[in-house]
Amino acid sequence: MRYIFVAALCAGALLTSCQKTGNPLMERVDPDLAMLVPPDTSILVGAKLDKLRATPTYQKYFSSMSLPRLDDFARETGLDPRKDVSEVLFASDGSQKGVLMLRGKFAPGELEPKLERQGAARTQYKSHNLFGDEKSAVFFMNSSTALAGSTSTLKSIIDNQDSSKLGIPETLQPLVRAVPTTAQFWAVVNGAGVKLPFPEGSNLGNVNQMVRSVQNGYFSADLRTGFDFQAVGTCDTDQAAKQIHDMLKGLVGIGRLTTPENRPEMLKMYDSINVKQEGRVVNVAANVPQDVVDQFVGTFVRQP
Repeated sequence: MRYIFVAALCAGALLTSCQKTGNPLMERVDPDLAMLVPPDTSILVGAKLDKLRATPTYQKYFSSMSLPRLDDFARETGLDPRKDVSEVLFASDGSQKGVLMLRGKFAPGELEPKLERQGAARTQYKSHNLFGDEKSAVFFMNSSTALAGSTSTLKSIIDNQDSSKLGIPETLQPLVRAVPTTAQFWAVVNGAGVKLPFPEGSNLGNVNQMVRSVQNGYFSADLRTGFDFQAVGTCDTDQAAKQIHDMLKGLVGIGRLTTPENRPEMLKMYDSINVKQEGRVVNVAANVPQDVVDQFVGTFVRQP
C-alpha cells in the first residue's frame, strides 16, 4: 500500500531511559521509540533524519530534489517525511515480522481521514485506529509517534505498551552502545536469528551460511565530513571470520580492478576501505573525504 511504501522509503533512502538519566542507549535511540521495540527483535536499524538533513551531502544534493512519488504523498496526505519525520527506527525478528517506528510532527485528526480517502481501511483496536489490512497496517500512537508494519506486531505493541515486555533486548543493548553517537545511520544485528531471502543451495545461499556464522555485529555511517563508515562483526569461529575477511578483501580488490580509468574517485573510495580480522572479529572501516564523496554522488545525482 502506498503509505507503507513511503514509510519504508523513509527508512532506506536512504535508526532504556533518556539521556538525562545517564543511559548511553538514549544518546542513540529516542526513548519513546526504544520503549516500543518488540522483545524478539534481532535486527534494529536507526536513522537520525534531522541530523542527516544537516550534513553537507544532503544539503548539496538532496535538500531541493524533487521526488514525484513523495511529492504526491505529501500533497495528498499532508505528511512530508522529508520535513515532518526526525527519527526512524526499524525492528525485525529477522524473518517476516517487522515494525517501522517514526518520530516527528503528526496531526492524526487530519492524516487519518486522508489515509482513508487513499483506500486504507480503518480498523479500531482498543483505543487506536489501524489503517491497512490483516497483514500490514499503520497507526498514530500520538502526535509525535507513528508505527507501520506487520499488523500482528502492531497489535502486540499496543497490548504491551504499558508493560515491561517491550524495549531493546539485552542481547542488542551492548551493540547499540557501541554505535557512535554522531552516526546518522546505524544497525545492530543478532545474527543467530537472521536469514536472508536467498534460496539454499544457490551461490547466494552461501551468503546465508556466512551470515549465520556471525553471532552479532553493528555498522554505522556518519556524513558530517564526508563518509565515515564502520562495521564490526563477531563470528562463532576464527575460521568463519577469516572466510568473511577474505571475501570482503576480494570484493574490494575486484572493485579496484574493474574501476574505469575515468573514475579516479572510485579508486580513492576503494583505497579508503580497511578490512581487518582479529580472532573471531572482523572490522571494516572507511573514511572518505568530502571532496571524494562529492565526486561520487555528483556522478549519479544532478546538483539542484
